[in-house]
Amino acid sequence: MNLLDAASLPLENQRFNMPNLPSAKGLSTTKIDKGSDLYKACEDFQSIFIKQMLDTMRKTVDKSGGMVEQNQGEKVFEDMLYDEYSKKMSKSAGFDLADNIYRQMTYLQNLPKAAI
Repeated sequence: MNLLDAASLPLENQRFNMPNLPSAKGLSTTKIDKGSDLYKACEDFQSIFIKQMLDTMRKTVDKSGGMVEQNQGEKVFEDMLYDEYSKKMSKSAGFDLADNIYRQMTYLQNLPKAAI
């Protein structure tokens, strides 16, 4: 089979058929209950995601040119500081990850059991 033959295959290939799931058209209009336990868990996940992002960014900073070597206590403090940064950023920086996860989770919770 050459490349042109592969391009003419139908998109509904039998190997990749998804089960019949209900439409997700109303997903973006789902009302977000920011006081619910689910939303708090979504915010916590968003905070962990931001913390991982900040840790990766922090590893790219070259600290070898400093006058004093960083000790263990300073490393622990800096890690705790970045934990707090991520929590604050999660609540106030305009990340919509928690909102989107909440919408997706409430959508999945309301699916009929046979569809999952």
